[in-house]
Amino acid sequence: SETREFQTRYTNGEYSASGNYISPGGPEEVGVTLTLERDMITDVTFTERAVNPISKNFQKMFADTYKPFVVGRSIDDVSLTKISGSSLTPQGFQDALRKIKTDASRS
Repeated sequence: SETREFQTRYTNGEYSASGNYISPGGPEEVGVTLTLERDMITDVTFTERAVNPISKNFQKMFADTYKPFVVGRSIDDVSLTKISGSSLTPQGFQDALRKIKTDASRS
């Protein structure tokens, strides 16, 4: 039987980035640290950095429920839009993810 080498687009390792978005209360930021293995996200940590009380609440709700949509998936397949009623926090997450993909890209 022929074994085909799995072609990865990203370098294995741990990556961190800040993601930004604009809330009705102004600019907000989140932190994302994740581990990539063969383009799959094997672990992820989300850091709440909101300053506005309403944004803090939405970031907390997001933090409590986002992991099943991320861990065990290919980094290219993760596209979060609305999690636990929060539609802006995922924008910050996706912004951080874009930065991580750039950092991890094989040139």
